[in-house]
Amino acid sequence: MCGLAGIIGKYSSVERDLMLKSMEHRGPDSQNFFVHKNFCFMHALLKIMDLSDKSKQPMTDNITGNVVIFNGSIYNYKDLKKEFFSNENLKSNTDTEIILKLYSKFGLNFTDYIKGMFAIAIYDKNKNRILIVRDRVGIKPLFYFASSNVFIFASEIKTLLKNIHIKKSIILDEHEVVNFIAHRQLNGFSNTLIKNIKILEPGNLVVYDLNNKKFKIHKYINEKKSEFKKNDDEFEKIFDESINYHTITEHKKVACLLSGGLDSSLLSIILKNNLKNKEIHTFSSILNKPNAENKNIEKIVQDYKFKQHYIFEDELNFFSHHQKTIYDLDQPTPDASSTMHNFLCKKVSEHGFKVLFTGNGGDENFLGYSLHAYGYLADLLTKFNFIKFFKEMNKLKRFNPTKNIFLRSIKEIINIELLKKNKQFQLKKRIKHLNIDCDYKDFNFYKKIDNNILENIILNFKTHWGMQSFLDYEDKNSMAYGIECRVPFLYDDINLFASKLLRDRHFKNGTKSLLRNHSMMASYLKNKPKYAFASNLHGYLDKDINKMKEMIFYNFKNIPLINNEKLINLTNNKKNYDIFFRTYSYGLWYNNMFNNY
Repeated sequence: MCGLAGIIGKYSSVERDLMLKSMEHRGPDSQNFFVHKNFCFMHALLKIMDLSDKSKQPMTDNITGNVVIFNGSIYNYKDLKKEFFSNENLKSNTDTEIILKLYSKFGLNFTDYIKGMFAIAIYDKNKNRILIVRDRVGIKPLFYFASSNVFIFASEIKTLLKNIHIKKSIILDEHEVVNFIAHRQLNGFSNTLIKNIKILEPGNLVVYDLNNKKFKIHKYINEKKSEFKKNDDEFEKIFDESINYHTITEHKKVACLLSGGLDSSLLSIILKNNLKNKEIHTFSSILNKPNAENKNIEKIVQDYKFKQHYIFEDELNFFSHHQKTIYDLDQPTPDASSTMHNFLCKKVSEHGFKVLFTGNGGDENFLGYSLHAYGYLADLLTKFNFIKFFKEMNKLKRFNPTKNIFLRSIKEIINIELLKKNKQFQLKKRIKHLNIDCDYKDFNFYKKIDNNILENIILNFKTHWGMQSFLDYEDKNSMAYGIECRVPFLYDDINLFASKLLRDRHFKNGTKSLLRNHSMMASYLKNKPKYAFASNLHGYLDKDINKMKEMIFYNFKNIPLINNEKLINLTNNKKNYDIFFRTYSYGLWYNNMFNNY
């Protein structure tokens, strides 16, 4: 797990050194660069696989002269080494060298063979081109800036801003800012809050021709045919494979976030069972307000004898730590959960861990959000399958006890037709405190593929509504403290298996049916309701609201869009706290990005 960056075009050694230094937190073990006449590769290394000096990057292939920098993990690199390169005299025991060898053997098709999370840049000496590629799900981030003079890429935006070409030309994307403040939607697949800084989309590949200084971006994903049996046993087999791949590390102890929910609980239990030769430590945040998951955490810890670490809410100075989180993330945050996650990563690091497991992706792959259930039921209604609708509704409402599942299902049917108008109406209400005059029709909030409500919800969860933002802040929060974050639920074959599974099967025994039915799932968790990750935002704001008002009064002058007086007035009604907080977070971010560089 590392940080990478590259400049194609003119640059100074000062810019190079500043960019490299800005990545030290991502790779505290070593920082190095490779210089060519018309480009430069930079890399900061966190050693996970091979702890020797042979793992240093940029890494050069002595035979071809190709050079690679790489952030992430190739889960199946040992299998690939055995299959294709067993007779070669390799100089390291790293997945990095396997990437070089695969590219030399298969060219642009090398991605067909790798399973993992990654952002990779390769210099092809023979063809005089640079290849930049990102993993299929988007677990590892990669941002870029392109102009007529330069092409610059990096793991984080703050690294890009150390380059003078970018620093002088960054432009705020007010459209994206409004979208974030009004609807929590951040970045999507390709846009950031800065117009001329883009995200390389998951599953995309850049080929930059150094001869003509032109580049092309295209998708590299080849949809594999599913050969899965699509049953519980097959899922358990694939998940075991994922765990085995993800636990490859030379570090003797690993950490796992334990929230008390299905995903993190099952993951912790399997890690404990499979890793007999490693110490498994679990970390849990405990809020002052009552939390339905706390009792589950205590029972799991007791039953499975985890080496447990409790992080109590009182330890967190939210006002100051939120400012640090904004800096670490390169983006504003919609709620308090990302700040608590950052604080958790800090505590994990202080206990000496370099590898951290999380249950991220379980809800997205196995349709665990309440909205998935509502969409599933709504589709039954639109097909006039009333008998099955009422049968499934009565079954599923046990797992969503606080919601009127019938009315919510009806709402999803309405939303599919009226969502755009509804969002535009909400937008007008939510940005009254902003200095902006916009055409609300310009805002496209919903990506629609067909009239299947559930499929649209699945698509939008994986694009606009959350997963990409979750993955982004998970990566940056962990890397801020030199930790590699691993997400076994987003293993390539699990993604494929889940996507090919009949939708009915996901709801066979409640939401996330395959996880509930897993043979190693604790019996008392099999029928537990779904609870969202707890965040005590209103509690933090009640405590720190005066400090935030002072911050706005003294430091938010001349920030685009914000009317300071109207923003402060939002705090008079707690119903406006969420909108206030997102706008406040945007203000902190703007000062970081535009005023501090």
